[in-house]
Amino acid sequence: MKYFDIHTHQRPQQATEAVFSCFKEDYPLSEEIVRYSMGIHPWHLTESNADGHWQWLVEMANRPQVVAIGECGLDKLKGPSLVLQMDVFKRCVLLAEERSLPLIIHAVKCSNELIRLKKELRPVQPWIIHGFRGKKEVAQEYLKHGFYLSFGEHYQEESMRTVPLDKLFLETDESSLSIESIYQKAAHTLGMSVEELARQISKNRQKLIPGF
Repeated sequence: MKYFDIHTHQRPQQATEAVFSCFKEDYPLSEEIVRYSMGIHPWHLTESNADGHWQWLVEMANRPQVVAIGECGLDKLKGPSLVLQMDVFKRCVLLAEERSLPLIIHAVKCSNELIRLKKELRPVQPWIIHGFRGKKEVAQEYLKHGFYLSFGEHYQEESMRTVPLDKLFLETDESSLSIESIYQKAAHTLGMSVEELARQISKNRQKLIPGF
C-alpha cells in the first residue's frame, strides 16, 4: 500500500510518494528527495529579502522535480505586513499558472482574503490549503470556491467529514507521525478503510499532478 503525502518537511521514507516542501534556506537538497514543491513562506519574508527569495523561486521552478509551487500564502499572526505577503503571494499564484502547477497554501486567519483573491485572479491551477485545522464552516467556504483541503496530524473531525473525498489530501508536514498513521486516523474519522482512502487520494494526486 502506497500513501501519498502532499506536504512534508521530513525526509520522506518513500520519496516517490511524498512532496517535500522546501524553501531557499533548504537548498541544495539531497538526492533522496525526488519530488518537491518550492515556495516563499510568509514567515521568511522581510522587505529586504523578498526580491532575493523571488529570484530564487523563479530560477528553481523550471526544474522537472518541482511538482507544485508552495508553500506560500498569508498569515495574520506571524510574518511581515499583509501588504508584502499579498504582493509575494500574488506573484506565486502567477508563477503557478505560468508553470501549470498546483499551489500549496499556508493560511492563518485569512480565508476571506484568499477567497477574494481567488475570485479576482481566477486561477486555472488548483489551490490546496495545507494543514487545515479550521471549523466546518470555514471548510465549507473554501470548498464552495473550489479549494482542495489537506489535513495533517491535528484537525477537527467534523471539518474533515465535510470535505468531498475528491477534494481531500493528507500530509505529515512537520509531524513526527508517519503518513501511514495519519491515513489510519483519517480513515477512522471518515468511516472507511485505509485502502479505500489511499486509492481515492491516489486518484486525486493523479488529477492534480499527472505523471508524478
